[in-house]
Formats: sequence, C-alpha cells, structure tokens
Amino acid sequence: MEDSFFSFKKAIIKEIKTRKEELKDIYTSVYIGGGTPNVLPPIYIEEILGEIYENYSLSKDAEITIELNPGLIDEEKLKLYKKAGVNRISIGLQSWQNDLLKAIGRIHTVSDFIENYSIASKYFDNINIDIMYALPNQTFENFKETLTNVIALKPSHISCYGLILEKGTPLYDMYERNEVKLADDEYELMMFHYGAELLEDSGYSHYEISNYALPGYECRHNKLYWMDLHYLGFGPGAYSFVGNKRFGNIKDVKKYIGMINNDGHAVDDVDELSLEDQMSEFMFLGLRMMDGVNDKDFKERFGESMFFVFKNAIYKNIELGLLRKEGENLKLTPKGVDVSNNVFEDFLF
Repeated sequence: MEDSFFSFKKAIIKEIKTRKEELKDIYTSVYIGGGTPNVLPPIYIEEILGEIYENYSLSKDAEITIELNPGLIDEEKLKLYKKAGVNRISIGLQSWQNDLLKAIGRIHTVSDFIENYSIASKYFDNINIDIMYALPNQTFENFKETLTNVIALKPSHISCYGLILEKGTPLYDMYERNEVKLADDEYELMMFHYGAELLEDSGYSHYEISNYALPGYECRHNKLYWMDLHYLGFGPGAYSFVGNKRFGNIKDVKKYIGMINNDGHAVDDVDELSLEDQMSEFMFLGLRMMDGVNDKDFKERFGESMFFVFKNAIYKNIELGLLRKEGENLKLTPKGVDVSNNVFEDFLF
C-alpha cells in the first residue's frame, strides 16, 4: 500500500510541476478532496502542498481546505495538515443515524464523527460539515436530529444537500435492483425548506442553494466554481477550466499514474465551450448563489448585457415569479429556488 501511495504522490507532484505555465494567476484557494485524501500519509499532503507553494502564486490569505472522512482522523494528521498550511477542513458526516450511514455505504459511525470533530476543533476554527437529506428510509425526525445536533456544534460552515444517485455506487446498484426507495420530490422539498429555515434562524447565511455559513466563512473555493472562474485540477478524475476548455483527467488511478509518468499529462475528456455555452454556464452557475448574477460581471466577460442575450428567458421567469431583478442583479426568488433546475434549463441555447 505504501508503494502505491508513493507512486500516486510522485505522479501528482509531476503533474503539478508540468502544468505550472498553464494558467498564470494569483490563486486564492486550494482544495484537497475528491474522496478520502486523509488515507494518504500526512507527510505526502505536506509535500504536495509544498510543490504548489513553490510552483504557483497564492494570495497571502489563501483558503486551503482538505476533505476528511470521519474514522480516519487523528491528532498527528491534523497537526501536520496545519503545519503544511491547511486552514480549513471539510468533514463528511452525512447523517446522525448509524443505520442510515451504513445504508449509504459510509464506514464511519456517529461516535467516530463526534470524537473526530472534537479533535479537529482544537486545531481549526474553519470547519465545514456535510449533511444530506432525502436519504433512503430517512424520516423527517432523522433529518431534524441531524440538523439540530450539527448546529449545536457551531461549525463555521454547513453543506446541506439532497441525495444524488451516482452510477457505480453501491446505493445506485441497490436502487436499480429496487432494494431502496427514494424520497418523492414533495418530501425532499419539505426537508429542504425546514433545513434552510432552521439554519438561517441559527445564524447561518444561506449563500448558495445547498450551502450555509457563519459571517465571513463562505467557502471561497466553491464560490470560484459558481462564479465560473478558471481553475486547475490535479489528480485522477480532476477537472480544469482554462480559456474556453473544460477538461478532466482519467479517473482510474493506475492509468493516471502511467499516463503522467509516460506523457506528463492524463487528460481523458475535453469539452471545448462555444461562446453560447460559456454564457449559459455563467448564468446557471451564478444563479445558484443567493446574490445571483450581476450584469456588470456578465458585460465584462462577454461584452453584452445578460438582459439582452437572455431577454426571453429572464422575463419569462420574472413573470412566473421565479426570478427577480434588483438593480443590475438577477436572482432566484424563493419559489425559483424550489424549481431551480427548470429555471436553469431556460438559459440553454
């Protein structure tokens, strides 16, 4: 196992070095995620971050996050992460009920999470907790208990999102075999509204459809995606967005290592975005944020007003009460948030 971790770390570092001229920018965030990065020896995380510091320009107050899985966190790891410059951690709790955690294939228990959160909060004051709703067999009381207990911990950030089935996961296979039943849309929407109201009443700003933060703790890295800004991604399955291209590395770890060692890159998927594609993405990503999209930003990027380019889509949804215009800003109404995917579809050419 150590040999495979070492090969993986070497490949990541090679990719970091190879691509340093690809996007010249001052980076404001680094996010180490995409699974369980805390299974790696923490010294490797330190080395990988060291290469990023050496090869890329980071702002002095850069947000540096690592995703951590409960049950795999210990004090020594946290000390090394902090020493390496990590200043934000994200912990995937998902639910406060062990039977639900087991049902969705999580290896941790609630007691693992409580113990790990207690340790983590000694070293970090910027902590996100992921929770989910609309899980198979999750009752409203289950969700209420999860929310209440998480809020009582007072993390700086809470991501609260509905279950999304992904192909290749055990849960998806169980769904295909009719072994689990998913929550209906009305029940899921009721959970969403309850969560949003309770979190806002508890002092959390609802700044994006599925994200809530205490003042000053909005996730800078995620906002970068919703604002449709450029970024680089390293490692298996990581995506980058540069110029008018979005491209991703091969997901298979062994193939990734082989391609990096042989060619210096592991790109497996390239999507060249037309001007219309870029305009559409700017709108439906930006509208996920509660502040919405600003016309000045749209003009700076594309040279035209969004109120001209998307005139029909905008005024149709304003008439339906799904969007509202506030000065140069366009944002979803509460009713629009409920059917946001339908609104976003109207911005596709």
